[in-house]
Amino acid sequence: MTSKIKIISYADLVDSLLANLPEREREVLQRRNGLADYSEAHTLEQIGRDFNITRERVRQIEKEGLKKVRALDAIKTKLSELKSAILEYLKLNGGLMSETHLKEKLLKEEIVKEIKSLDFILSYILSEEFNRVEDKEDYNVIWHLDDADLDESLEIASALKDLIEDHGNPLHLEDLANKFKSHKFYQSIEQKEGENQAILEALLRLRKDIASNILEQWGLVDWSTIKPKRMTDKAYLIMLKHGKPLHFAEVSDLINQANFDRKKACPATVHNELILDDKYVLVGRGIYALKDWGYQEGTVSDIISNILKENGSMTKNELLDEVLKQRMVQKTTVVLALMDKSKFARLNDGRYQLVK
Repeated sequence: MTSKIKIISYADLVDSLLANLPEREREVLQRRNGLADYSEAHTLEQIGRDFNITRERVRQIEKEGLKKVRALDAIKTKLSELKSAILEYLKLNGGLMSETHLKEKLLKEEIVKEIKSLDFILSYILSEEFNRVEDKEDYNVIWHLDDADLDESLEIASALKDLIEDHGNPLHLEDLANKFKSHKFYQSIEQKEGENQAILEALLRLRKDIASNILEQWGLVDWSTIKPKRMTDKAYLIMLKHGKPLHFAEVSDLINQANFDRKKACPATVHNELILDDKYVLVGRGIYALKDWGYQEGTVSDIISNILKENGSMTKNELLDEVLKQRMVQKTTVVLALMDKSKFARLNDGRYQLVK
């Protein structure tokens, strides 16, 4: 996640702003928002109990502190670069973005303290300087410019959802854009400032029921190819992304690196899923491939039989080449399989054929 902002850090920025407040107001704001040394947000009741005051009094202190922060002279200078960046990102993305999308653009690193500090700035300081629409049933929190047509944008996002749903499978942005070109709303996208695909992504991300997967394809969040829940579905996406046979232990590691959810994969569980699901074919010692890639099930002997059925008699080297396209085994393994005289016959010219 890259950002054009050169400020020190959001945590340092918030610390410098809150340093201007009386100690109690500063602590209340820090605790309520999980800032500074507080790893999580505290409730009004927790803070009130510690200060021996009512929840309502804590709320008043919080409100007074926010009012003072917003009135600071330093706000304009310290936040000017951030405001300019928000304005620029909104323009480049068609005039509106989901808050999550905007945060991803603004964050330099996914550090909890930085995320919470940026949340505080956006929610309590800058939200009044931009148009911020609270989330609804189908839509995320949205930030937009004054001249952005929010209603039309939501209509376009809804039309994109319908297109994806009708297609029935995940789509890359480029493919989605091509399919959408015939739609009446596409002209509206072309008239907006910014790249068409960036605007398209911004529109997709407005909706809660649309997301992208690790292959950068877009689809519905309840599709297993977008937000996989079962281990076999996670393994499938990992295999597709890497495009080559993988050892089950490596698949397990890659699933954990992908952070699909909080569930950790273990090699034994992944191995069991690969064995049980016929989408996968064992092609070597613990190494699996997708059947969709053209790999055949069976032993090395079965593979040789299938090759000879399709091609007729073949030389040993020809058979080796074909078998090794299907199995990650030693050449000697193939040669040993060919010695089974009940299945394979060696002709006078050295070629092999199936026993009739």
